[in-house]
Amino acid sequence: MKKIIVILVLLISGNAIGQNASTYFPTNTGFKWFFKNTPLDSLNNPVMAGTTYEIDSFAANVTYKGLPAAQVRIKSGMTSINQNVPYTDTAHFNFQGTNGYSYLKLFNQLSGIPFLDSIGIVNFLRSFENWYNVYRFANTAGATYTIVTKDTTITFDTATIPLRITMTGQRLNDANLSTVNGTFLCKKFVFKYDLSYLLIINPLPPIPVSLFNIPETTYMAPDNWLVKNHRRSTNVDLNSLGFPVAFSIPGEVKELTFPPSSIESIGSTIPGSYELKQNYPNPFNPETTIEFSIPKSSFVRLRVFDINGREVSELYNNLTGAGVFRVKWNADRFAGGTYFVRMETGGKTFVRKMLLVK
Repeated sequence: MKKIIVILVLLISGNAIGQNASTYFPTNTGFKWFFKNTPLDSLNNPVMAGTTYEIDSFAANVTYKGLPAAQVRIKSGMTSINQNVPYTDTAHFNFQGTNGYSYLKLFNQLSGIPFLDSIGIVNFLRSFENWYNVYRFANTAGATYTIVTKDTTITFDTATIPLRITMTGQRLNDANLSTVNGTFLCKKFVFKYDLSYLLIINPLPPIPVSLFNIPETTYMAPDNWLVKNHRRSTNVDLNSLGFPVAFSIPGEVKELTFPPSSIESIGSTIPGSYELKQNYPNPFNPETTIEFSIPKSSFVRLRVFDINGREVSELYNNLTGAGVFRVKWNADRFAGGTYFVRMETGGKTFVRKMLLVK
């Protein structure tokens, strides 16, 4: 019986340790996330032409707003993962047992929505800035929890309108997620930002009537933190409630993408045509060099695909001046087999076959 009790205690303890929020965050500073952010239209279809890129970097362990925090620096809105721009924002995370706290700036999440801007609610949104227990890793799957809720009143035309903004969270069952960095068993959360009209019927407490909510699904992987976030587009029409307001809040899919590759210029000769040369060595294991020529300033996209036509690596995606260049591809984490490198530039497409032998 004692052995059984000991085993049960160990199992329970092991589960609690596995749920610790800190085990989901990278251990060492310098860790970087490379994201591709694709906007969604009002029907939740991806708008590929609007895709931007983002790089987040675990910069330091600091004390922020009274709590020890992991500081993440952010640069976003890039047209290419290779674009050289400064970091312009920060995020902060604190870990307490099985809970991950985030210093939320709800103004950043909800600002830019036409209706909220028009009713002068910006200062109210700024009042939300604080630490919140967002990621509750040990929360019962399927159970909804309130992260923050606040009431206010606004004036619309001549009417005074009571409103409530609420952010809720829900941990779903763990889910496997395939990414460019491999497959992770993730903690899966659904968060909702809800704006409600408060119906006042004395002596009853205010009754919230949802005007709209913005749902987003987040995947958190051990030692990697956030690896995907999917915010659905929301169409809002308040005419039926007496407000002549209708608009769409665009969604976005944030997912891991390939890290930037540095290209090296070879000599000073200006080539006479576009060319993608055969990689060398070929066959190779695990690294090979790819050379290409650009006769004039052009946008170059260089990608690698497997035998099934699935993109496995993006080597370069940026505006490039005229010249001859080379880039290295390290396939250490890929299985042996046939791969294809494809270059798109100057309205042309070039493909070369490569053989990885392991």
